[in-house]
Amino acid sequence: MASFIDWHAHHTAPEIAERIEALTGKRPHIDSYDSPDFSKRIKEMDEVGLDLQLICQGAGVYADQLPAANALEIVRQSNDLLAQRIAPHKNRLMGVTALSLKNIEASVQEIDTTAAKGFCAVLLYPHVNGEMLVDTPAMDPIFAKISAFNLPIFMHGAGTAQDPTLGRLEDGGAGVAYAVLSDGEVAECCLRMIASGLFDRYPNLRIVIRSSGGGLPLLLHRFFWKHKGPNGERRYSEIFLEHFLIDCASSDARTLAFLIDKMGENNIVFGSDYCGGLGPLAKGFAAIAAQTNPEHVKSFTEKNSRRLLHI
Repeated sequence: MASFIDWHAHHTAPEIAERIEALTGKRPHIDSYDSPDFSKRIKEMDEVGLDLQLICQGAGVYADQLPAANALEIVRQSNDLLAQRIAPHKNRLMGVTALSLKNIEASVQEIDTTAAKGFCAVLLYPHVNGEMLVDTPAMDPIFAKISAFNLPIFMHGAGTAQDPTLGRLEDGGAGVAYAVLSDGEVAECCLRMIASGLFDRYPNLRIVIRSSGGGLPLLLHRFFWKHKGPNGERRYSEIFLEHFLIDCASSDARTLAFLIDKMGENNIVFGSDYCGGLGPLAKGFAAIAAQTNPEHVKSFTEKNSRRLLHI
């Protein structure tokens, strides 16, 4: 039987939540299934047959909303706490490195530090305070370091819409921001990577987009524009399918079947969004269990994960 590797799980350390509350007056939400005691996580993984889980910081811990010095403090502490909690379970849990794009040089050093501790991927948000940096020379040191370590990137929405006009809507526009703006930022970020020639410079970069890719798989037929690279012209869609994968978090059975058909079996990994609002871990397996051949889906998602993680 194929094993399960979970690309999309979170941990919001209480220490980080307290520090952010002290800095901003607002405490990030901690999922009711989250705990600093990762043996509880392991127990739930055993109950559902999950072999390996990648863990990144909680979605509410977006450090670059803070001044640069505080942002760096938060990502370093978040990575340190995650490393400490993973350490007793290194055969089952792997860390995803958090960065501060307000601190490029220090973030490059953070990749060095966490890679030495066995972290297997890098977490990337699409913007900094509403500004896209992925297509600027400022980001090259980070992409160069990720490329040198041959690490995959996990792309997650920041959920921090900057448009002041949202304030005139109910709940400060939260329903608009969470429904479409976060996914829109991720989509723009991915296409900017292609259009800026990022993959010409770093052809080994591979990126997993969270939560079933947001709206990107639906838009794939519109990626007909051609990138003018050193080896000729290629459609954005071709480059996208070479360098981007999606996890299957947030999909129901019909959506997952569509994603497999649209993206292809080589471009999907398993993701649960555990401790990010999913509920019990078992809930993350429902869409795969409802497929015509669940074992086949398990098999190709595992193969894709192992290829990305070099295991």
